[in-house]
Amino acid sequence: MAKYRGEEKSGKLGGVIYSSWHGRPYERKMPESVANPQTEAQQAHRNAFAEISRLSSAMKVAHSVGLHSKAVREKLNTHSVFKKLNKDCYGADGIDYPRVRISWGSVTGFSITSADVNQEGMVCVAFDGNCTTENKNDEFYLFVFCPDQREGLFVAPVARSVGFVSAPIPDEWKGHTLHLYAFMKDKKGRTSNSVYVGQYEPLAKPLL
Repeated sequence: MAKYRGEEKSGKLGGVIYSSWHGRPYERKMPESVANPQTEAQQAHRNAFAEISRLSSAMKVAHSVGLHSKAVREKLNTHSVFKKLNKDCYGADGIDYPRVRISWGSVTGFSITSADVNQEGMVCVAFDGNCTTENKNDEFYLFVFCPDQREGLFVAPVARSVGFVSAPIPDEWKGHTLHLYAFMKDKKGRTSNSVYVGQYEPLAKPLL
């Protein structure tokens, strides 16, 4: 529907679109048809974009922290940054979880020394924080993702100097595949690149 503001028109009226460019009014005809070829490549691209977008929503609790600094620098939101970083993580076999990035930054890295999800449903991760006097209070973040539930558990952070974190997983996740990710954040809010800790399948919840 066209809108009038004095002599100026904007919007659509019949087969004509009214607008302005650099303060000058102009009009153009609506195209008779819009090209939208349903090729296999185009459909594959759309499916990949949709899957990564859904994954971003499911992992928002983690990347809202891990990608915050990068998003600020690029003047974007973390959802957009997540999709840019992970646009190639979807293929014929679905999401390639080891390639997914939930954090990106220049903070000094770390190494995982052990990780497990035990029979009691506790996720336990030990790490070498490469501690120095300056970075010992950096925070270590662990994110546990359950694709079947499309939910994630963002474990309360611990100081780099602690070297260990554990947390219980929800009962309904037992018997489902879990993917673990981790990253560091310093006192200025800067983060490290995320690390894929691994894939785990905790024992199913015992029948009563």
